Amino acid sequence: MARCGVGPDRLSRVFVLAALIAIWLPCRAQTPVAGETSASKTTELDLQSYQRELTHIEEASKNLKGLPEFRRSLPDTWTVKDRDRTYQVPTKEISDALVQIERDPQSAAAPQLRARLQTMQKHAGALANSSSSRDAAQADQKLKKILDRGEFQAAPGPSVWDLMRAKINRWIFEHVIKLLSLLHISQKMGNTIAWSIIFLAVVLVFYFVYEWLSKSAKSADFRAEVEPSVGDARHWVQEAVAAADRGDYREAVHCAYWASVAHLEDLQILPRDRSRTPRESLGLLAQHPREQGVLQTITRSFELIWYGYRPASVTEWAGAKEQLEKMGCLQVSTAPTAPS
Repeated sequence: MARCGVGPDRLSRVFVLAALIAIWLPCRAQTPVAGETSASKTTELDLQSYQRELTHIEEASKNLKGLPEFRRSLPDTWTVKDRDRTYQVPTKEISDALVQIERDPQSAAAPQLRARLQTMQKHAGALANSSSSRDAAQADQKLKKILDRGEFQAAPGPSVWDLMRAKINRWIFEHVIKLLSLLHISQKMGNTIAWSIIFLAVVLVFYFVYEWLSKSAKSADFRAEVEPSVGDARHWVQEAVAAADRGDYREAVHCAYWASVAHLEDLQILPRDRSRTPRESLGLLAQHPREQGVLQTITRSFELIWYGYRPASVTEWAGAKEQLEKMGCLQVSTAPTAPS
């Protein structure tokens, strides 16, 4: 029966393996893992310095020669202080991206790093704005205390219309600027176009208001002519003759026109509606050609003198009087009057 035991060769191999393990373990413990540092470095920055550091990193990422040295100078963590708040910002992802850029400048690491730095810049800007907002809130409180004093009580603030107008203007500018940004137009050119659009809009508003007021004024003048409201043709004839006697031939032609309209209304050829225009009255006489022709002649003279402000003389009154005689509003024996 063979005796079990450890031979000399096997025993020597065990001793060699143990020696190698004893040598390898201390070396392994002292060798740092890739990506780790033996000591952690931290740099304290304020908010403005932090923003400048981000800008510096973005510029350094484009300089491949000095990139390794710059990367090694980065701390492990930035300690950003903003008034009473402190933020810890690690730089590991930035360092890793810089390593990738060193190895392959054409890789996607460079644009990704720039996008990340821009995002960090936006966050820093938001923090700066919030700090400004806190300062503004404190300033508003101080201002409110000042305005609460007795000498400022009578000072008026913005009215409701002022606030609404400011809100409308802000809404218009925001949407115009958004539209211009979609069209890739510069800010200077966009401001020029925006003010031009606003100017044209104001001009159009004034134009439509002017047209509306002009029509309203003409309509009001036309209604104001109709006095008295009764449809008495004899009254209008008397007014026309009296105006001609005192030499006011413009008023005489005016009254002669309304005498003819009132006469046709008395005959029920025209409906009683003094809101009609002269042209509308002529259009209603399509079935009465004789009356339409007489009224058309006196209407033409009336429009030129009354609305066109053409000077009126005894000749115009004589023509209007002749049409009244044809219509039967005035006796033929009545002679045209002239100023004495």
